Amino acid sequence: MFINETSTIVKPTVKTKEAIYNIKKAATISHKAIDLAFKYCSVGVDTYFINKKIEDFILSQNATPANLEVENYGFASSISVGSEIAHSIPRKNNILNSGMPVCVDVGVNYNGYYADCARTIIVKNKVGMSSITNKEAPRLISSCKKALEYGIQKLKPNVYLSEYGRAVEKKVSEYGYYIFKSLTGHGVGYKYHESPYIFNFYHKSNDIVLEPNMVFAFELMITNGSDKYITSDDGWTLKSVDNSLSAHFEYTVLITDNGAEILGI
Repeated sequence: MFINETSTIVKPTVKTKEAIYNIKKAATISHKAIDLAFKYCSVGVDTYFINKKIEDFILSQNATPANLEVENYGFASSISVGSEIAHSIPRKNNILNSGMPVCVDVGVNYNGYYADCARTIIVKNKVGMSSITNKEAPRLISSCKKALEYGIQKLKPNVYLSEYGRAVEKKVSEYGYYIFKSLTGHGVGYKYHESPYIFNFYHKSNDIVLEPNMVFAFELMITNGSDKYITSDDGWTLKSVDNSLSAHFEYTVLITDNGAEILGI
């Protein structure tokens, strides 16, 4: 999601077998890092501590956190809580509270190839159970995941990439939620962020015919309130303008000979 503004639309790269092998490895490490992080997502734990666990794990896998390559960022992950949407800097004073959504977003560089993944869960209480203080949060999270996967299932060779956005927008609307439309997915693999932007609604710039061995990071962020956001004073953390809840999922996806494969899970 750390993409500079550009109006240039470039055809997605088609990956080699070597690249796909390494991207799959990177995606597996990314999801394992998120699984590990979720074990620590309980009441009273701060996001700085969780980020350190993520960084240590990725390094133990002979890989590196891709976010450390992002200029002026400096953390292995972003961890967004409650009304935070994305790009949230891990902080010692960002302490998790029971029942709130928390998203862990992790990019991995493995042998020079990249994957980018994110998932959202509900913060657990101290005995390991979820105390649902906000009953909307579980439904919001489930809807985000289902809508993203619904869009991905529409994809295969000779289909327009834009069919993903068309499907996702329809499903999110059916669930009664709203998409942060200016936040997008992207190509991934040879670089952490590649062209094109991938919109979570129909956009004519995504009328690109898919081919086998293209790889994308499909990334969806939705809310139960306003679809407008602000950037915090840290210059990175995006927050909803009305303190509404948000959910965020991201998958690295390979276009296969006859469909689309979510990597690493």
